[in-house]
Amino acid sequence: MGSFSTFKALFSPLATFGAYLPIPALVPLTLSLFGIGEIQKFMFLALAFFVYLLPLIVKAVDGVDNVYLQTAYTLGANRWQTARRVLLGISLPQIFHAMRLGFGIGWTYIILAEMVASDRGLGTIIIVAQRRGPREHIYLVLLVIVAIAYITDRAWARIERHLFPYREMS
Repeated sequence: MGSFSTFKALFSPLATFGAYLPIPALVPLTLSLFGIGEIQKFMFLALAFFVYLLPLIVKAVDGVDNVYLQTAYTLGANRWQTARRVLLGISLPQIFHAMRLGFGIGWTYIILAEMVASDRGLGTIIIVAQRRGPREHIYLVLLVIVAIAYITDRAWARIERHLFPYREMS
């Protein structure tokens, strides 16, 4: 979508629709399609991340300067080689960074998925503590989530520095 106008024209209405779609509205949809269980949670998370990441990935690919594409075609690259080596190669740091940010947003989605018809997990602890107490468990769960999210973000940052060391040389 970011580089080929045919795909952009075909999927642009879907991307526009997804940009205005409230993510919690996907919960009843996935419940009706996949029932109550772990598959529903996985499908909800997959749809939520797809809706979140699609515009960011399209923007990253669309941001590749046309000079690189023209140079690849001049050197004899075909469309597949240009897409794989030039478009993906140049936009990969931005895509990786979008995935890192998506992981932070994803904690909200994970808790939302776990709070729906769940018999175990962090969401269940929050619901039980809300209804019966002790309320301190809610704060403890929030601290655990923040700690895990922080550790995960640091891991993503370390991997990003390892894969794209030139990005810090600015």
